[in-house]
Amino acid sequence: MKLTSLSMALAIALTSSQMAYAGDAKKSDKKDKKEEKTLAQMIEKKTATEGLFNFYQDKKTGDTLMLIKEEQLDTPLLHFAQTVDGLADAGHFRGGYRGVKVIEFRRYFDRIDIITKTPRYLFDENNPISRAKDANISEAVLASLKIEKEEDGQIALKVNKLFLSEALHKVSPWARVNDKNAKKRFKLGKMNDKKSRILHKRAYEDNVDVIVDYVFNNANPSVYGSNAVSDPRSVSIKLQHSFVELPKEEFAPRYDDARVGYFTHQYDKMTSSDWAPYRDVIKRWNLEKQDKTAEVSEPVEPIVWWIENTTPHEWRETIKEGVLAWNSSFEKAGFKNALQVKVQPDDATWDAADINYNVLRWTSSPQPRFGGYGPSLANPLTGEMLGADIMLEYVFMKNRWIYNSLYSQGASSLGYEAEQDDAPHFTGSKDNDALHCSAGHEMQQNMILGQVMFDQIAVDNAGLATADLEKKALIKEALRSLVLHEVGHTLGLNHNMKASILWDENKIHDKSVTQGVLTGSVMDYAPINVAPIGKEQGDYFQTEPGPYDDWAIEYGYSVALDSADAEQARLDNILSRSSEAALAFGNDADDMRSPGRHIDPRIMTGDLSSNPVAYGVERMALIESLLVDLKDKTLKEGNSYQQLLTSANSLFGQYRRQAQIISRQIGGVYVERSYVNAEKQVQPYTPVPAATQKEAMQALTKHVFAADTLTTMQPLYSYMQHQRRGFNHYGENEDPKAHDMILNMQKSVLDQLLHKNVLKRISDTSLYGNEYSLSSVMNDLTNAIFVDKKTASSLSQNVQIEYVKRLIAIAGVKGKSSYDNLSKTAALGQLTSILDKSSSMGFGKNDNQKALDAYISLMINKALKV
Repeated sequence: MKLTSLSMALAIALTSSQMAYAGDAKKSDKKDKKEEKTLAQMIEKKTATEGLFNFYQDKKTGDTLMLIKEEQLDTPLLHFAQTVDGLADAGHFRGGYRGVKVIEFRRYFDRIDIITKTPRYLFDENNPISRAKDANISEAVLASLKIEKEEDGQIALKVNKLFLSEALHKVSPWARVNDKNAKKRFKLGKMNDKKSRILHKRAYEDNVDVIVDYVFNNANPSVYGSNAVSDPRSVSIKLQHSFVELPKEEFAPRYDDARVGYFTHQYDKMTSSDWAPYRDVIKRWNLEKQDKTAEVSEPVEPIVWWIENTTPHEWRETIKEGVLAWNSSFEKAGFKNALQVKVQPDDATWDAADINYNVLRWTSSPQPRFGGYGPSLANPLTGEMLGADIMLEYVFMKNRWIYNSLYSQGASSLGYEAEQDDAPHFTGSKDNDALHCSAGHEMQQNMILGQVMFDQIAVDNAGLATADLEKKALIKEALRSLVLHEVGHTLGLNHNMKASILWDENKIHDKSVTQGVLTGSVMDYAPINVAPIGKEQGDYFQTEPGPYDDWAIEYGYSVALDSADAEQARLDNILSRSSEAALAFGNDADDMRSPGRHIDPRIMTGDLSSNPVAYGVERMALIESLLVDLKDKTLKEGNSYQQLLTSANSLFGQYRRQAQIISRQIGGVYVERSYVNAEKQVQPYTPVPAATQKEAMQALTKHVFAADTLTTMQPLYSYMQHQRRGFNHYGENEDPKAHDMILNMQKSVLDQLLHKNVLKRISDTSLYGNEYSLSSVMNDLTNAIFVDKKTASSLSQNVQIEYVKRLIAIAGVKGKSSYDNLSKTAALGQLTSILDKSSSMGFGKNDNQKALDAYISLMINKALKV
């Protein structure tokens, strides 16, 4: 009986096991059948986008398959990231080029890895050390994707997780090291892959674009952000990922040279024994002559620009003229009609962000980061240009103030200095043209100055109708100049801040001499060229490429000779002209816009003429004359005081900028980068002549540190009122901060003159030609600031206290000082001299002067512990 029961139990167990096995087998069969789906079955009924890579998206879930070919494995191609629409608070803006990487798809068993590796290091394959060329160079595995199906040389990958992540590109801002303002910055929060989505795809034979809407969530934001942020808890940034096949046709790289300024891709020759083992390629378009025997020929493929259909109709022709003006430079290099311009139709089926089109785009952003911006995409291996865009901001055409605050409300740093400190210009690319062009910022301020000038001078002299015509002509010149500048960037040219020395302070105002060419290059940041009092008006802006531009285009684009030796000789001959004044070059890496940065005062933004001190003094006098009548010309019946406020602040900003430009002469060193030439020996470093330095000090004494500095503004202070907008000035006192305004200008000059780099350089250069000694500079500066006590004003007293504080810090008598020994000694000498004067008992002093002398004596004595 027990045996029977046991047998039955075993039988039941066996049957159950068999049934379970059968069930598992059925499941396995189903699974196998599922796995055995053909590729055609996997992609049927899915939305197809076919090109370089094929995409198939599920119409219900949005899940996306990407198909790559077996032959595309282990093959370099480009990944390029571009912002379609963003948020300035997060460092994104429409059309922003974010960076490019060389990537490869590599198989690893049942998955495909996406790898990027720097191509920077070059090895001679004939050198045995090239066998170790991969040593200590880190590859980055950006993503690893499981192979879903492989059939007939096609590999299917699920890519939702790839694109709905930051694997290919860091969309959120990079963390800043030692960020003192971290708590005040807007933060995106974490990316939400559930809310993010693939919006659109474009596919062509040699490139494909994937547009993704990245959604970031921050449940409890501490900083709300600007008014452009609809809700700080949820922010959307639309980014375009482009995969670009590297060109197959031959393209001969042209190599960089320090004497001419092109954007480059940098390479190090690891097996070279050269003193400068570099092999940097410049970025340029692939232009070939249709007729190779002709001196001037049309190109096989011209550079075609499209004007986006968002562009206001009244400015399209001016923009076209600005682009085509570059053809004169290309004709000198052997190409006719190298650039062409078309207009995007209103019913165009292609998008302006499509990298197959070079587009001049126009936007009107809540927080414009630039007036114009001209980025480009080039092959990192050869420098061949593959595409470019130009972004123009409508704010450039209007009076909308582009900064967050105004000088008269106590702002101490606007425009240029702010750009240096506010590093959102790093966009994720380590390329050397990652800095955004701010020529439009300069231009917008110039436009306001021009409009103020017309409101006062042109109306008085010629009548309202003529003034309006002049204003339109001014805007047209400015826009054409801006387009010229930004197109220059897309041709490969970087900034040339030294080009302003082409004419002297007199010729610059003579139209018959300048003929639309105010500087050696349109790549400079030149101010509006308003004629000083008593001189006839010349060109306001540069409207044609300059001699440097012609020369640079010749170097970059003229057709190469077949013989390598003959070609090198030809290029050397072109470059041998670099010492000519008209071909002077110096870019952002050398400019002195920030205090203490770099050494050549000719490489500066906002300056004009070969005599910037004289030009600056004339500009200051013009601004003071405009300030005199500003109230009468800007206060209109029934209007607020906003026009006066903005105009006064803009004029003051121009005045302050000229003060900064003048200050750069003191302790400056002229830099030349021409190569060694026995026939034309030019030394690389020459101190600025003592006479020029002293002229600059005298100008600062009279126009910056004088007791009556900008007294023409005093009648305006009581009218400099913001137009009220709700509670916008809540928590801030709205009155003009007159003393802060003047003191901050003076401090911006002292930031340069008393910078540790400058003081040390004044001593250093005394050993190779500088005749304006450190003691002389300090004595002259002290005398400039400590004016005659009978004429001293509250402005004088303000800057005197500031100056003494700085001298105490430099001398290191109260705390540690990073200045060199000679600078410390000079500062202490000035302190003792000031103390002697302040401590002297003198009759005739007023109460304010007595109090100031007592305070300064107390400061110095306390520091010296007397």
